[in-house]
Amino acid sequence: MSVDLNIGTGQCQGTTRLLIKPVEAVIELGASVDVMTKALGAVHHANRHAAIDDFIAVALPGMRKGRNCMLPGHEIELIGSEVSLMNLLALDGISSLKKRGMLTETEIFECYSDAGETGAAYVRDNTCAKHTAGWVRRSIERAERRGKPVGQPVKVRDNDLSALKLQIGSGIIHVREVLGVIGEGPIMVSTYGFSSPNSLAILPVMPDSAGVVINAT
Repeated sequence: MSVDLNIGTGQCQGTTRLLIKPVEAVIELGASVDVMTKALGAVHHANRHAAIDDFIAVALPGMRKGRNCMLPGHEIELIGSEVSLMNLLALDGISSLKKRGMLTETEIFECYSDAGETGAAYVRDNTCAKHTAGWVRRSIERAERRGKPVGQPVKVRDNDLSALKLQIGSGIIHVREVLGVIGEGPIMVSTYGFSSPNSLAILPVMPDSAGVVINAT
């Protein structure tokens, strides 16, 4: 019997948090991207199989601008219920990283959130994909198959500083960080753990960029 997997958005309970951070040796070897890829893949798997009101939200507090592109930083902060995060730690992707000694101590802590405080949303931005070489190529091929004009040309952005490019499984998504104020409503995120432009999920995290803004004022 087939199991229906979640699509679209679900609610994150936001009662606990978990930091996924590679050990210093992994960072020095430049392998922290492997940790991030496995962790994000595990979150996607967990949310696809979770109850619709028990999703995990993803925060990338170290996300910053590099010279040619956005950089993810080395840490992933995950927010959800204690059960959802405990189940995540048991998945192959995370457990294999732990067994190989690639992660610092993974502990689940209580998550404190007060309405009105500064936080951040991590938003999947599909508009960025329309400026990649792959999207332009597929658009041209699709137009040729249909016998229709390509339409207005789109400029390819090889170096995009507006959003972070992430690989999750075999797919590529783009994510923006948006600073905001924590509200009182439910936290709604996609199966990838990110919010949508139309419904920002301001998470109780203090990203590095918030410190930059504060220091600049």
